Amino acid sequence: MELNKNVVYTTLIAAFCMMTATCLNAQTKYWVRFKDKNGSPYSVSNPSVFLSNKALIRRANQGIQGDMTDIPVNQSYINQVNATGAVVFQRSKWFNAAIVIIANSTQLAAVNNLSCVLGSAPVNRYHASTRPDELVATPQSSSKKSASSNSLNTYSYGPSLTQVSQINADCMHNKGFRGQNMTIAVIDDGFDNVNMNPVFDSLRNEGRILGTRDIVAGNTSVYEDDAHGAMVLSCMAGNSPGNLIGTAPKAGYYLLRSEDVFSEKIIEENNWVIAAELADSLGVDIITTSLGYTTFDITSQNHTYADLNGRTSVASIASTMAARKGIFLLNAAGNDGNNPWHYIGVPADADSILTVGSVNGSGIHSGFSSVGPTADGRIKPDVSTMGEGTYVCQPNGMFTAGNGTSFACPVMAGAVACLWQANPGKTNMEVLRAIRMSSSKNGNMDNDYGWGIPDLCLANAILNANVSVMERVKESLQLFPNPAQHEISFKLDEIPEGVTLIDVLGKSVDFSYRSNGEAYTLSFNPDMAKGVYFMTIRTKSGTLQSRFVKD
Repeated sequence: MELNKNVVYTTLIAAFCMMTATCLNAQTKYWVRFKDKNGSPYSVSNPSVFLSNKALIRRANQGIQGDMTDIPVNQSYINQVNATGAVVFQRSKWFNAAIVIIANSTQLAAVNNLSCVLGSAPVNRYHASTRPDELVATPQSSSKKSASSNSLNTYSYGPSLTQVSQINADCMHNKGFRGQNMTIAVIDDGFDNVNMNPVFDSLRNEGRILGTRDIVAGNTSVYEDDAHGAMVLSCMAGNSPGNLIGTAPKAGYYLLRSEDVFSEKIIEENNWVIAAELADSLGVDIITTSLGYTTFDITSQNHTYADLNGRTSVASIASTMAARKGIFLLNAAGNDGNNPWHYIGVPADADSILTVGSVNGSGIHSGFSSVGPTADGRIKPDVSTMGEGTYVCQPNGMFTAGNGTSFACPVMAGAVACLWQANPGKTNMEVLRAIRMSSSKNGNMDNDYGWGIPDLCLANAILNANVSVMERVKESLQLFPNPAQHEISFKLDEIPEGVTLIDVLGKSVDFSYRSNGEAYTLSFNPDMAKGVYFMTIRTKSGTLQSRFVKD
């Protein structure tokens, strides 16, 4: 589906798409910066010409004023560059720059000599190479079901229950918040078979794929590229009862490709900037991206630890700009935790965004999950969600348990959509603060977990000023006997809306459930393995978590 041309400001050069491989190999892409926006026909006083109505509403709801970074690049400057024989491929209004295809040194000199040009730098040279996939996945049967939770969930989550319930996104679903009317832009490397995969049937049938754009190739076709983005999308938008339910199964999505899996060049950061600007112009509420950059094929372009201050990389600067324009932005922390370089990448170092690390189903930090702090001393990641053994759907329709912060991030992004849907009067920063406050290590943060594992229903209570109520409910919880042999009971001041039980590996445990009016009892198989088990209890005020020992 092609994006609305009234709000798409990138220039697509059809002739470029027809060039031969021989011609491409002789060319280089440059990031060309312009000196000003003088003489522009656009004005911040009339933003409806270059921003969608949805973008204007998002900003108005948060009291955000437009500025010169919203004004498109001056078309006369674009015309001057094209007149040299070079070809403007993409534009960036936030940085007042363009990605320009330059064939030779004569064209480069001509571009740099233009009075409107501030400077230029090469960002890509065409070539084909491969890089290892950062994801580790174990195929599972598509018919696998989870053990009964005996909870009153709206959806039959199947094996995806653990990743959803760990952050209490199912609690938000049960309250009716499933991402309706929220818009999420997914910036990734391609979305193979999303136009055919049955897990996305409802997404397609309900018209919630709002648009696509391939920034790398300069077209709107994203369904034949890499599988990574498709699996990421399934964590949010997947809807296959009994197998996989995403955290925002009713949201609308823009699918934007900025990453070229056949190379690792710094141009991919520039592509990311173009995608983020496009998402802003279209009025998205949330951007989620499971991409990160530290090293490149050209080693002189590599980032150093000192660069991780949120103010050096163009992608990191753009991430903070997106947040200042009212977008809630999430980025995966990265999968370098076990490597000599174990830090987060770019743009995960950006300020005012939610950087997401990985834990397993039991809430234990994943060794592969990249850590902070940033170079300027800020804690990263911000929160941690399930990225180890996360249930996702492959482009062939089979379901997979995968490892990577690439999956932890979209699990959280969909949950944010539900939380913000429930609190439309709040700003993106208010939502971010509530998520941090709701998390398991709030007050004891570190650079492995960040603020910890979020509790979406508690965050909802925080945004609704019901924290004192939730604290009272938590204090009323009594669990007995502990250790237990074949059943465990609890008392609570509120009536439970649902209960789930998992073991230390994050697997759901089958149990029966009864109430005698004063206490609630879970009975399980006496032969169940000894050890620690985790109980989640949902109430109208929020969600509680406790643990007990099976003796």
